[in-house]
Amino acid sequence: MITLKDYIGKIYKEVTNAKVQSDIETLAIAQEYVENPLLRHFSVPNIRIKDLELTIPVAIDTTKTVVQHYKETEIQKVYEDAFFKVTTDFYPNQPEDQKAYFDGIKPELSSKSQQQSIEAAANLQQADPTTENYASEVKIAATRFAETSYSFLGDYVIEQETFKQAIVQEIENNLQPKPPVIEELPVIVETRALKEISDPASMVNIKINITDDAMEWTTDIDEEGNTVRVLNYE
Repeated sequence: MITLKDYIGKIYKEVTNAKVQSDIETLAIAQEYVENPLLRHFSVPNIRIKDLELTIPVAIDTTKTVVQHYKETEIQKVYEDAFFKVTTDFYPNQPEDQKAYFDGIKPELSSKSQQQSIEAAANLQQADPTTENYASEVKIAATRFAETSYSFLGDYVIEQETFKQAIVQEIENNLQPKPPVIEELPVIVETRALKEISDPASMVNIKINITDDAMEWTTDIDEEGNTVRVLNYE
């Protein structure tokens, strides 16, 4: 069974090979033209594929999906964003000294959040995103960070339980399970097999537009006087 990406790649490869064969044939014809005293005054035939549109029917066979997990850096960012959002919500009009204080604790807070995000990432990777176990692990990790980060408030008063609830809620909102991604998409392309498809919902038409951006070798001289050949688009 061929995957969709391999099938489309093969189509592009075949179109490219067709262009190569066309150019080789053009060279042979050009040689005949230059050697013939009558033909040499005519333009050499040369086919250029400027825009090619293909509509190809395929049927989706089965899909293979993979679960996306949060990286440690992503969890760390969620932690830190949650802390500063909550503190800003409680102190929306921060004076300069308060802003300076929160700026000053960023390095230490980042160190703590990084340590906890490593453990959280490992635990979440073991949890099935489709079960309550995942939500439970997120809550445990969020609560642990909330308890740790509360000490960073210093002299700025927020009731601990209120602070913890706000932090946990914010983290839970931003660590929802990621949707699975399709790893492979096998397709049916054989005409005989397509005729036997009974479910029209599995049939799709792929529209492919191919534009010919020709490339050619150009010769130039660099600053040191060396001859340099570069492949550029026309």
